[in-house]
Amino acid sequence: MSEEVPLEVTENLRFFTTPEAVDQYSVYRLFQEEKYLFAKYYKPSDRILDLACGLARTTLILYEMGLSVRGTDVSEVLINLAKRRFPYLDLQVDSFDRLHEPDCAYSHVLISFNGLDLAFPESQRETALSECARVLKPGGTLIYSSHNIKTLHLFSPRHWRRFPWKLRNTLKAFKAREYIFDDGLYGLHASPEFVIQQTETAGFKFLEMVGCRMSANWRLNRYLSPFIYYAFGKPPLPQFEPAATARP
Repeated sequence: MSEEVPLEVTENLRFFTTPEAVDQYSVYRLFQEEKYLFAKYYKPSDRILDLACGLARTTLILYEMGLSVRGTDVSEVLINLAKRRFPYLDLQVDSFDRLHEPDCAYSHVLISFNGLDLAFPESQRETALSECARVLKPGGTLIYSSHNIKTLHLFSPRHWRRFPWKLRNTLKAFKAREYIFDDGLYGLHASPEFVIQQTETAGFKFLEMVGCRMSANWRLNRYLSPFIYYAFGKPPLPQFEPAATARP
């Protein structure tokens, strides 16, 4: 008898078949955090694996920057649509916890737009991080963004439509991590401490974080950044410019 697919996984995959998802993932621009991290860590000769690439937003831009990049996503719907839009890109259907890639094949791995948070259950997220470490060359980087659970108590009047959701989830800000349903998707929200510890357990070294308004301040990011971009390296590491981020 085949293994039953969890509801959370089914709902996430269903969401990516909707027109709303296509519209959401059809904005082809970089966030400021991505511009900063790409400029700092990526070089023209590097080979990059863009995991959970969706409709190839970052894959396309990295390609246009002259980098060698492959984009993968578990959603056949998104990958097939991206292939029709950009037939010249290297795009594949693949799951980031079962990568069909050789060991030490890539200079860098990227998981943008909080894509790793959709791994479910948490053991799949751990396996995905181990797979990232496996396919990375020593000295390579893993860059990804993640929802910050510590900001669930914050509310802005500009986002008044989200007030009921915030009210239901505000007490979860006291947890280290929790899967939460938000805008059609089940995703992990986690504290910066949890994210860093889990990723370092998979064999990485924390390099820096970038929060809202390009902040590198630990306390500001912990309590005020709804999502945070993290940069990790696979030892042994080359000499990067020191980051201003302090460890907790």
